[in-house]
Amino acid sequence: MMPRSSAILIYLLLSFLSSPIYCQTIGKKIKEIKSSEVTQIAVDRLGNFFIVTKNNVSKKFDPQGKLMASLKGRRLTLIEPWYHPSIFIYDQKKQRYNVYGRNFENGKEIAVDPAWAIEPSLVGPSNDNKVWLFDRADASIKKVNPLTNEILIEFSMDSTKWNTRPDFTYLREYQNMIFLLDRNSGIFIFNNIGKQINKIEKKGLRNFNFFGEELYYLDGNSISLYDLYTTESRAIEIEGENKFCLVTDERIILVNHKNAILVYKFNP
Repeated sequence: MMPRSSAILIYLLLSFLSSPIYCQTIGKKIKEIKSSEVTQIAVDRLGNFFIVTKNNVSKKFDPQGKLMASLKGRRLTLIEPWYHPSIFIYDQKKQRYNVYGRNFENGKEIAVDPAWAIEPSLVGPSNDNKVWLFDRADASIKKVNPLTNEILIEFSMDSTKWNTRPDFTYLREYQNMIFLLDRNSGIFIFNNIGKQINKIEKKGLRNFNFFGEELYYLDGNSISLYDLYTTESRAIEIEGENKFCLVTDERIILVNHKNAILVYKFNP
């Protein structure tokens, strides 16, 4: 029979290993920015972050929280500045997307060809200057070459497995995978040939993004990080309830329910 002291030690070790590990905590707040109602948030490769408000104003800030540029009067469904130096925005109502320079200059507008999709509810950039789109009419995802109008990849989601009516709000390519956010159920993850390889079940998500090989999203009073290759999870503790979050090599940016933009130091 195992000695009681050894059994207690093993029990404590197993309890520790099975408990959530919060390997990081948020750093010191360095800036707070007042804003009207925030509807979207994004980040580029350099750590500059973007805020979109309900009154159709998009703003770009540097990692210190200093305003760098703004774009007014442009309604948008999706903003994607990751493929620096361009800023990609899509307007579902007009079924047009714009590609701007790093400070919203020299915008080029491109219409979504009706041959690409019946109801293109989401359009976003690929990592090779093509576009991905989600066609709500038949729940299909397509990769298109805008220069030739050629559909390079096309696959349909299995809508028979949907337990609730989806509300798709964000489409993103990252590391040869396709991610589609449904606010009513979570994040669908596909490989680049259309096979669904995973799904993060989390209702009510407003956004997600990436930090290295991890996908992250708000989860109560923490930021959950999910490793795309090992499927392991970890978390960063934060304060209070928030609407949006971004994580970079130097900063954590939060938007709280009062629409204050909070910029914190972060040391990964």
